[in-house]
Amino acid sequence: MERTDFEQWKAKEVARLLALVETERRYYQEMVASLPVALVVLSEDRSIVSANRAFRQTFGVRMEDLRRKTIEQILPSPALVERIRDVHTNAAAQRSVAVEFADRALKVSIVPMRNWDDESEVETLLMVEEAGAVAPAASAAKPATAMPAEMPAIVWQADAATLAFTAVSGPAEAMLGYPAAHWLSTPKFFTERIHPEDREATMAFYESAMGREGDGSAEFRAVAASGEVVWCRETIRPAGKKITGVMTDVTVRKQLEEQLLTAERSAALHTLASRLAHDLNNPLMIITGYGEEMLNAMGPSDPMRNDVQQIVGATERISAITGQLLGYTRKLAAAPAAMDIARAISRMEERIAQAAGGGVAVEISAGGPVWAMASGAQLEEMILALVSAEREDARERSRIAISCERAALAERLPGATLGPGVYACVTIRDNGRGVDAAHRAEVFESVVGKDAAKDAAGAAMARAYSTAREWGGDIAFQSEPFRGSAFTIYLPAAEAAAEIEVPAPAPAEVPAPAAPETVRETILLVEDEAGIRALVRKILRRERYNVLEAGSAEEALNVAAAHEGSIDLLLTDVILPGMGGRELAEGLHESLPNVRVLYVSGFTDDEGVRTGDFPPGSKFLQKPFTLSALVGKVREALEG
Repeated sequence: MERTDFEQWKAKEVARLLALVETERRYYQEMVASLPVALVVLSEDRSIVSANRAFRQTFGVRMEDLRRKTIEQILPSPALVERIRDVHTNAAAQRSVAVEFADRALKVSIVPMRNWDDESEVETLLMVEEAGAVAPAASAAKPATAMPAEMPAIVWQADAATLAFTAVSGPAEAMLGYPAAHWLSTPKFFTERIHPEDREATMAFYESAMGREGDGSAEFRAVAASGEVVWCRETIRPAGKKITGVMTDVTVRKQLEEQLLTAERSAALHTLASRLAHDLNNPLMIITGYGEEMLNAMGPSDPMRNDVQQIVGATERISAITGQLLGYTRKLAAAPAAMDIARAISRMEERIAQAAGGGVAVEISAGGPVWAMASGAQLEEMILALVSAEREDARERSRIAISCERAALAERLPGATLGPGVYACVTIRDNGRGVDAAHRAEVFESVVGKDAAKDAAGAAMARAYSTAREWGGDIAFQSEPFRGSAFTIYLPAAEAAAEIEVPAPAPAEVPAPAAPETVRETILLVEDEAGIRALVRKILRRERYNVLEAGSAEEALNVAAAHEGSIDLLLTDVILPGMGGRELAEGLHESLPNVRVLYVSGFTDDEGVRTGDFPPGSKFLQKPFTLSALVGKVREALEG
């Protein structure tokens, strides 16, 4: 090309030149990528800019695993870091720096270079070569040389033919309770460390992975020296006659996943129970109300009286079931306050022993003060529910151990019930019969049942779970058949606070019964279910009240505007088509500031219904209700 004046170049020619430069760049990148020598480029802060295929294979990482990582996270060596700093400072290459990694001795050459896009930016090229093998005995004796003790991973090497471990480094004993020497001296430990239920599938996967190139990863349960189950994730890489693996503890992540699944199941069950209760309440109200009316109209010797009594009795049983559904969905947690939960648990040792049942030894190691946000009375109910002898998994147990401490969650799982942070934890562990995974998932889902004792225990468990969640915590449950069970209560941690003695509330004064009135008030009845509206209207008029009625909030506003006299009470369903009962009450208060309000509802999805959060001075009646309960609540609202 003869032109040298850039201003005379055409845009097409500039674009062609840039394309040639980019092509040349890609050519060199592809050439470097295919070299059999491990190469990696570092930025000035030692973060990894790029790495070729040989480097990724040498250290068993993928390209996405290298993003935003520094070289010391892949190849931990303080001596290497110092050499890289020297190269940056002096711009002089250093050859054959000795570094040990796992069971291998490596030679690293460090070369300063300029960034392709910005020559003012200094980068570093590392070339990594194998220098030989480190003796297994030295690896076992000095695991920290290859992998610092604080690194949360075990790096091992095994013989591909016998699967006997030949080198182990990292926190082997801290993770599973077996020292590195046990790994190296026990020929069958490769398979014996895997939980019996996971062993066959895991080993079958490993055998298939060893027959092909590339990495293989598996998650399985390992059995620690203490008998405790530890969830592990392991990645292996076959290389000729040896296998290299990296093993990490993922127990916390598995626990968070199970807690998330429990929360999702619980939310679905709450919604279902709420809908069922609501849909059953209206027809139950109609059947029960008209059944009572028929009984009142029949004489004692009427041949149909017994039949109607059977109908009313059956509806009462169905009403009891809807009551259980409502109890399951209702939020009942008291407002939490800072309290020393370790002290509270120590004080209830006798009650815990009674709930655990005869012949069960209770060990409480609460330790020093552990402050959390909770309610003392409900925390006691929670502990007693979790130690109850009526639990299915608690059969055949002889010991319960309870501990209390502050614990940090460092795992972040999208959507998890608990985020990373510090929590106050109560762990309740026993050596009972335990349950399998299917029953483990249902432990907090008791809604209705036939066995009174077990049903009460299940309902208490469900309340404990809901209460912990309402406080911003959670309850984790682990259980294995014939290996016992463990509950871990997580509560928001709190700072120590001065204890305040709360005086006992004075006994409430019982008001004297009101004198019978000759003049009845005017009630505006708003109910969208025509059958219930007709029944309530009939009962109220029989009690000599003046009843105005409407099927919607909009109709109620029109009825109130057309009525010339005063309206003393608004009796309205909370959930109405269009405008709701709360909005109706607010609208009426503008024109009728003295009107009293009585809300009724059987719909538990409404947050105010579940928490009892209604405007001051108003009353609430839960569906289904008896006619006498209706009359009493109306009187209470009018006199309130």
